[in-house]
Formats: sequence, structure tokens, C-alpha cells
Amino acid sequence: MTLTRAKTKALEMTRVENCERGLPPSCYSVHKHTKMDSTLWSALPEHLVEKVLARLPIASFFRFRSVCKSWNNLIASPTFLQTYAEIPSKEPWFWMFTDDDYRDGSTYDPTLNKWHHIRLPSLPNDEVFFPAAAAGGLVCLGCYDDGWKRFVVCNPLTRKWRELPPMLNPPFRLYTVGMVVDKETRSFKVLVAGTCEIYEIYDSSINCWKKTCILPPGFYRWHHSILCNGFLYSRRFQFDGLVAYDIREGVWSQIQAPMPHAFDYHVLVESQGKLYTVGGLVKNDMTKKICILELQASRLEWVEVDRMPTMLCEEFLKEDHRMKDGLLDGISFEPRLDATV
Repeated sequence: MTLTRAKTKALEMTRVENCERGLPPSCYSVHKHTKMDSTLWSALPEHLVEKVLARLPIASFFRFRSVCKSWNNLIASPTFLQTYAEIPSKEPWFWMFTDDDYRDGSTYDPTLNKWHHIRLPSLPNDEVFFPAAAAGGLVCLGCYDDGWKRFVVCNPLTRKWRELPPMLNPPFRLYTVGMVVDKETRSFKVLVAGTCEIYEIYDSSINCWKKTCILPPGFYRWHHSILCNGFLYSRRFQFDGLVAYDIREGVWSQIQAPMPHAFDYHVLVESQGKLYTVGGLVKNDMTKKICILELQASRLEWVEVDRMPTMLCEEFLKEDHRMKDGLLDGISFEPRLDATV
């Protein structure tokens, strides 16, 4: 065996050993013209193959599913899903819909800086379902027909979905929808507030809805709730703060944290346990700047932490574009292959 072949063999064995320990393959790479040892890699144990595939980017994983039948079936393998569940969460994708019936859409993958085409599965009666909430790799969609009469939860990647049973008192208008996923049990809850004064919660572990306490006044009509540190936050109709629902205790509270008067068309977001809002600074009824504000919990104040660069902002807002509530017609979700409905 030549020195080059011996070095290549050693590097490959290091990669295999690192895979066994759940570490990155190696900080050293084999030269791009070096031929890999097919005998070694074809004999790689199945559990190591699963560890390698579980760490692939989502788009690459779906391409590799076409290699063979066993790889294609990994999406339903309990051992693979357990391995996948142990990997740190991926960066959220933004799912933007490109047609009026919300069937066809594209998602932006910030890790690869690419767009992926995602189409909804065939939902009940080919009705139009709107994105309402997302959590833990799942997306909740609602169907409106003379009132919000049904909800569906799906995994956009695996295209698996579940229709929820009818609500106890379906609202005619929808104020807010929230969703939480239990990482241990993989069960989920959907929280819905509408024109009725009672908030309803669906629990997938018991497959039924139940009513909670009366809503506080001032809910903002049709706005996503944001989960942060065990609370679901939603905007108030007035600019005097937020309402928060304590998931563990099942109670509501109001947060007096006024927004700047010139700050409008904003949407709540969460990042690393902190609450932010993204929106526009308005002048003469037109959006001039796009800013990010962070809620300082100790002082109950919103503080500007960043704003879109001027040239990029002008390009985004050109042709007298006015920002809509929610910024874009879509929803942010965490891409998870192990999220089950």
C-alpha cells in the first residue's frame, strides 16, 4: 500500500470512528481527486449510515432517498427518527404561498440560501386551508366557509396530515391561533380564539377540544400567536401591549408595553428565548423603514435593535409598496422529519 493510499485509509477510518461517536467526520478532508475506498464505505454499519443521513441538509436527504428502497423507507424508521430527533434544530424555513388557493408554495432555506418547492398534500374535499400557526415542525391550517369550521395539522416535509375534530363552538371570526409541541411525547396542542369569549384548546394526546378561561379584551383580529418561554403571545388591537397565555397554568395576562406610534404593520417573532417584533416606521401613511424591536422584559419596553439597510429597504419598498400585516403571505416553520401528526 502506498503512502497516499495509507493516508486516505487512515482519514476514512477517522471519519467512521467519529461517526460512531456522533462527532463531525473530521476536520481534515480528503483531496478532491482522491478515490474513496468503496469496500470500506459499502460495509459501513446500518446505524452509522443512519447517523450520516440524519445530518444531511433536508433537501439532500430527499434526493438520497431515491438511491435505494431501504433509504427511502428511513422516513418511517423508528431508529432513524430517534437519531434525527437528537440532532439540534435546524434554522426555520419561511413557507410562502404562490397561488390563491394556498396549495402551491415555496420555502426559503437559510442554511443553503435556496428556495425549495413544497406543495400541500390533498386535504379534505379540496377546500382552501390558510396557514394559521406552526410549531415543532408542524403547521396548522384553517378552513373558512361561513365561519372557521375545520382545522388540519400537517408536516410539510413528509406530507402527513391529520384533520382535527370539530370545535365545541366554532368562531365566525378568528382572532388568533397558537400551537405548541411536546418534544418528549410528540403530542401537540392547538389554541384558537375567535369571536366567542372562550378560548378552545385541542390536545392531540386525547384527540378532543376543551374550553379555557375568558379572553382578555383587545385581541388583534387574525394574528398568529408566538410561543416564547412557555407563554403564547399575541398583539392587542390597541398599541398598548400584548396578551400572554401561560400554557402550564392555563391563564391569561396583559402586558403593558406600548409600541412607538409610528411603528405599524408589525409581526411578532421569537428567537433564542427573546421576543421581537418586525415592522415598518410609517410617515404620511407610507412605510419608510423596516425595523426590529426587542421587548426588554425587565422594563416592559420595546427597544430598536436593528433596521434594514437603506438601499435594501428602498428596493423592498419600491413602487409605493405598502407592507401588509405579517409582512408576507406565508408562515415560518421548523423543518423536522421526525414531527408526527
